[in-house]
Amino acid sequence: MTGLLALHAHPDDESISMGGTLAEYAAAGVAVTVVTGTRGEVGEIHNRDDADEIRDRLGVVREEEERAALSVLGVTDLVYLGYRDSGMMGTDDNERPESFWRADFMEAVGRLVTIVRDRRPSVMTAYDPFGGYGHPDHIQVHRVGTAAYFASADVGRFPADDFGEPHLVSKLYWATLARERMRRVRRALAAEAGEEYVDEEPSFGTMQEHISTLRDIRPWASRKVDALLCHVTQFAADSWIRSLPPERLGDVLGDEAFTLIHSTVPCDPSDTDLFAGV
Repeated sequence: MTGLLALHAHPDDESISMGGTLAEYAAAGVAVTVVTGTRGEVGEIHNRDDADEIRDRLGVVREEEERAALSVLGVTDLVYLGYRDSGMMGTDDNERPESFWRADFMEAVGRLVTIVRDRRPSVMTAYDPFGGYGHPDHIQVHRVGTAAYFASADVGRFPADDFGEPHLVSKLYWATLARERMRRVRRALAAEAGEEYVDEEPSFGTMQEHISTLRDIRPWASRKVDALLCHVTQFAADSWIRSLPPERLGDVLGDEAFTLIHSTVPCDPSDTDLFAGV
């Protein structure tokens, strides 16, 4: 195994979507790089008495939280693409020219290509086409990350003199949220509240039929939770991540879902080792 480069949208996304996977590979000695598109400047602010005072520097606060979370996961290499949190569609933040959503596509891909060519990973991850739940920055992670995977070896579009020596990444996975996990969360919350669980189709996440690789990360679940809780401003006191007993979290967060999109090496897409065949 060589390197893993994981692209995410905001601080906390790395822990939510694949914190167990990051921790597992970092502990195994894999060179893990987390690239985050924005510093989450538009996020909510929980658990802070000084919320009004830190609003204008929330990006700095969230970067500190992300670095703390990655330290828990054993990851030391964090890079930001340098865009601003785009907020949700239709908001003023989404119209700002420095937002990730409004970024020039080729420029954004070029920024990531430069990082990929420098780190030279064997495996990359981006997001599924809906970005899990449709946030503009998550959709951009899908677009930019997928394009950069192919572009990193392309010196026609991205010349070596400007972007670094070309690098062929062996495998691309889309990190996603399994709809079954959404059901487990709802089921666990209903049980804690003493309510009857009503099984409804979740509105976001990926159907099981489109998930190729389901990784059991229960041995790393407690570390994943510890990393999540480093993102102090992002999880309210009554959020499910704080309200469920620790013994229930392993069941709820015990797997992480990926879809293998492209591989230059022969491999079984369902193999739970992202480096299989490399």
